[in-house]
Amino acid sequence: MDRIRVSTFGRSRNHDICVRDGLYAAVDIEVEVDVTQSSKSQMSRLRDGVWDIVHTNADNVYWWNEDNGTDFLIVLAMPGQPNQDFIVRPEITSYEDLRGRAIAVDASESGFVTPLRLLLKQGGLAAEGNDYTFLEVGATQQRIDSIKAGETFGGMIGSEQAAAMVADGFRRLDTINRLYTKYSGTAATRRDWAASHADLLLRYLRAYLRAAAVADGIGRDQLPPFGWDGLREMMAMRKDVGLLRGEVEPLRFADDSYYKQAVESL
Repeated sequence: MDRIRVSTFGRSRNHDICVRDGLYAAVDIEVEVDVTQSSKSQMSRLRDGVWDIVHTNADNVYWWNEDNGTDFLIVLAMPGQPNQDFIVRPEITSYEDLRGRAIAVDASESGFVTPLRLLLKQGGLAAEGNDYTFLEVGATQQRIDSIKAGETFGGMIGSEQAAAMVADGFRRLDTINRLYTKYSGTAATRRDWAASHADLLLRYLRAYLRAAAVADGIGRDQLPPFGWDGLREMMAMRKDVGLLRGEVEPLRFADDSYYKQAVESL
């Protein structure tokens, strides 16, 4: 069997189904999965060849390609929900209460921090460094720990864990879900790796999409088209907060041909 090294944020439903139902074995691959604690660690290891494929926020790909000289390629974009709430400490009752405070983030330049910047801007806090500061602490649990310790005063938290924090007395100040109408969950690889391992990539996508169909209880012919609108929406948001240098054109960073071939071969 061929081996693929994959990095994700959190547990992957589709991966569990692939293992349970033998979908990887059916396409003659073994998949090594890493659950990352930081997008910067994840993406730098993708760049360095530690990981072959990463499931990550598309905004991370935009930043790494534009500002860090990588050539990552989004090969999977499927409809989803970001499910990220802006949770703050109990003493924070408004955006104004966050003025001059530190906010816990994974990476300050990309990912869910891009829509967070828009929430802050809409709340009257437009200038990083003056109106607020970001403290890079890592993934969700690290952000929760930082907020609870009083090191920071808020952060983006996954909705399930956010509900537990609210039950403990923390506040849900806002949610980025209201900013998205066509959110796309994505997977990316290095462009040169995709070109030289096209068959292996297609086999992985085939197993992943079969698992997605099982999880959603749909036929394979009901799988959604590649999520160009979601990628464009995310790019437009990045442009709005001043982080995207180029045009709002996801073709710069994505290729749907692998996805289409995988769907057609199911």
